[in-house]
Order: sequence, then structure tokens, then C-alpha cells
Amino acid sequence: MNKMKVSQMLFGLLLASVGVQAQEKAFSLKDCIDYSLQHNPSSTVYKNEVEIARQKKVEAMSGYLPQVNGNVAFDDNLKRQVTILPAGAFSPEEIKVKFGNQYATNASVQVDQTLFDKTIFVAKEANRVNSYLADLKVLQNNEEIIYNTTVAYYQILTYNEQEKLLVENEKKYEELLRVLKLQYDKGVAKKIDFDRMKVTQNNVKSQISLNRNNKDLALNKLKYAMGMDLKNELSINDALDYSAQVSMPASVKFDADNLMSYKVQSTNIKLQELDVQRRKALFYPTVSAYGRYGAQSFGNDFGKSFTNWFDYSSIGLKVAIPIFDGNRKKSQLEQSKLSLINANENLKLSVMNYELQFKNANSKLFSSFTNLNDNKETLDLASDILKNSSLQYQKGTASLTDFLNSDYSYKEAQSNYINSLLNFLSARIDYEKTQGNLSNFIKDLK
Repeated sequence: MNKMKVSQMLFGLLLASVGVQAQEKAFSLKDCIDYSLQHNPSSTVYKNEVEIARQKKVEAMSGYLPQVNGNVAFDDNLKRQVTILPAGAFSPEEIKVKFGNQYATNASVQVDQTLFDKTIFVAKEANRVNSYLADLKVLQNNEEIIYNTTVAYYQILTYNEQEKLLVENEKKYEELLRVLKLQYDKGVAKKIDFDRMKVTQNNVKSQISLNRNNKDLALNKLKYAMGMDLKNELSINDALDYSAQVSMPASVKFDADNLMSYKVQSTNIKLQELDVQRRKALFYPTVSAYGRYGAQSFGNDFGKSFTNWFDYSSIGLKVAIPIFDGNRKKSQLEQSKLSLINANENLKLSVMNYELQFKNANSKLFSSFTNLNDNKETLDLASDILKNSSLQYQKGTASLTDFLNSDYSYKEAQSNYINSLLNFLSARIDYEKTQGNLSNFIKDLK
């Protein structure tokens, strides 16, 4: 029994260990995007829109199929209507007659089949276009999810890199404070130098605290973009060298046809064109055929009224011709035509805006690339200066002020370089989005 309990405890600890490891898994950018596409609530919404479009297609096809309806009616003629037969027809005086029986039952089935209705043909094409539009909106939503997730991920990556630098600087100042304390105790160093170093260390600690708070806020933003519960733990994989992704893409010519938003807008115009056709089709007559079969039962006795049946049947053709409706259909047609004109004009404005966004993104990308290279050069130079200042300070040929100034310049250069790296990556994401290549670009990231 004891061995069994020990085995159960070990198994429980193993499961707990596996659970902790699962919770502590660091998400790469690809992991975050995959999670977002699966769990973001908007994905479910647009998938349902696709299903709604499919059901509308089924609804539209129903107009081609026979419509079958059944009808059952039971009448209890409590007081039957009196009909007057005029005098001379059957007798010299008028006769009062009550036709029919007290009870009457009628049951029938009718089949209607549309033979010609131009609006049905237009509706079929409209539903095909609407299904395509629903698929486009799914892709457009996925692109937006990818963009929001990537931007939030890069923001956390920046805070992580800044925290690493701040922690490294904190350790360096702790070591310097330890040396200065020994020197101060021996009377070699001044108290003001020790105090200045202590102030610098406290500033670094304050920056670490602020950076961690900002990172927590950024993590919540990433969780929201991913559709993750804000209570869940999330850590990202920051061991990747994202500086390796720094490269200017090949110059491309702007083509609005590649943009998902352009495709959606163009498809909406197609739907508006079909709406114009549908409203024109309302002026055409409709032709349908029908067949009816039924039976009637009569009687003055309630019980016998359900046994005395007489069946009947009929077939027919119906033609409905619209003549005048107070210009309602004509007004609706003119409204639809004007909406189509506006949709085309709005598309022209959108194309101009898309091209403007592309050019601005291109300029921003080039500027951020230049700034990144300048900051990298400045960082290398500040690193060399700090090494020389540190060496001179240790030899006593440089003051603490010179060392702290060099160290401050180096930290500023580090921060500028990290920020410029984020700016470049964000600019690259914006650039790829404005040319409709965001999904392919993300797939190439490791």
C-alpha cells in the first residue's frame, strides 16, 4: 500500500511538472500568430459569416424548386346564409333557400413551380458573389489579426531587450559600488563619488521597475490580440536574433489588386451592380404553374361530415404582370444606380489612399533603416569610448564624472538602437501590409 501511495505521489508530481512546463512555454512570433488565428473571437465571427453566406445560397436556390403546401379547413356553419330564388323561376312566389350543410371539411395540397422570374437568376449570381465576399473577409480579418499580433509582439520584444540591458547595468553598478565602498572606507575615494554612483544605481532600478510595468501592459495587449484570457501566463521567446531580419526589401511597384481591402471593396461594387440588375428585373412579369388536389366532406351530422368525401383537382398557369405601383420600383432603381456610382467613386478615392499609404510606408521604412544603421554605428562608437573610459578610470587617469558620462552615452546609444530596431521591424510590417504581402512575409519569419 505504501509503495502504491509513493507511486501515486510521484505520478502526481510528474503531471504537475509537465503542467508547469506547458505553462512556461515561450511563444515565438509564429506561435503567437497561430494561437491568434485559432482563438481570436473575430475568427469565429467571420467563419460564421461564411456559413451564413452558404445558407443564403441554399435559400436562393429554393426559388427554383417546387413549393408544396397543404391546407385543411373545417367549418361549422352555425347559421347558414339564406338565398332568395325569384318568383316565376320555380314557383309563382319567391323561395328562401339555405344552401350547403352545417359542417364542411376541406383538405388540399398545392404544388407551385416558378417557370420564369428574372429576379431569381440575379439572386443566384448575387449569392455566388456574396460567398466569395465572405471568404475574402475571412482572409482580411486574418491579415488584421496577424498585424496586431506582430506589432504587440515586437513591443514586448523591445521591453525584454531593454530589461536585459538595465539588469546588466544594475549588476555593473553594484560591482562598482562595492569597489567604491572599499575605496571610501580606505580614504581613497570621495563620499560624493560613492553617492553619485548610488544615485545612478537607484535610477537604474527605477527604470527596471517602470520597464517591467510597461511590459506587463504590453503583454496584456498581446493576449488581447491573441484572444487569450488575460489571467493566463504568457512569455515570449526573445532568444532569436531579430537584427538578422534587418534588410531592405526589393523595390516593387504598387498594385492595388494585391490588397485584400481593395478586393473586398471591388466585390461590394459587384454586389451593387447585381442589385441594380435585380431592381430592373422587378419590371418583368413572372410566370408560374400550379397543381392542386383536394377533397371536401359535407354533412349536417358532425360524425357523418367526415365520411362523405368528394375529391377534386386542378392545374393552372399564372402570369403576374406589374403595371403601376406608384413609381416605387422606379425610385428604388434610381437609388441603387446612384449607390453604384458612389461605390465606384469611393473605390477611386480608396486606391489613391492605398497608394499614399504605400509611398509613406516606403519612405518610413527607408528612414528607419537609415536611422537603425546610424544608431548601430553610434552604439559601436559609444562602446569603445566606454571601454577606454573604464580603463582610464581604473588606472586613475580619468575622473568618475568622465566614466559616468561615457556610461550614460553608452546606455542611451543602446536604448536608441533597440528602439530603432523596433521602428524598423514595425515599418517593415506596415510596408508589407500596404502592398498586400503581409501573410507571405510572416511565413518567412522563423
